[in-house]
Amino acid sequence: MKNWKSDFSRGKRCIVREDLKGALKYLNYSIKNCPVENNVELADVFFYLGIAFKKLGCIMPAVRSWDASMCADKGGQAALFLRSIFPGERLLNDKSHFYLIQFSSYLGRKKSGKIDSEAEKDMIIDLIAMYWEEIIASGILQGQCQSEKILIFKDIEIDFPYTEVPFDFSSIDYSNTGQIIPFRTKNIID
Repeated sequence: MKNWKSDFSRGKRCIVREDLKGALKYLNYSIKNCPVENNVELADVFFYLGIAFKKLGCIMPAVRSWDASMCADKGGQAALFLRSIFPGERLLNDKSHFYLIQFSSYLGRKKSGKIDSEAEKDMIIDLIAMYWEEIIASGILQGQCQSEKILIFKDIEIDFPYTEVPFDFSSIDYSNTGQIIPFRTKNIID
């Protein structure tokens, strides 16, 4: 097994010298050879890999590397770094992921697979928003990396009201039937 610590040191030196391709090479070697039980050290390697990607202008791979670092060590450098530079932005990203996952879940369970009215859309968005507020208030997302948050979002089951309108009432010919009363009333005897 190759010495992952020397590759890690070479990768950090390459970042300082602005040899970013060299940094990616050595840091990737280090990740491949670092024992998984050394999660704190592995988190540091992912953190520096994120820095190399950021300096190359590759923002998404950088954030993914920092997320991997946070998964390996929730109290490490990446966790502090991400909370300091993306506090609100990461929360908005979390919110959009949650809404997308829950909305997809709703549509996937619905027979028609689509939203049939503006009122239905508003009701579903309001219901998801209620759950989102409970998630934020609970603090369950604190210290979780992105992949862990997405697993949490997928595990949450919202009790959506699945109702299908049997048919389109606008297609009824009211001319022969007289008045249609859409609800029952009690017979009131005077």
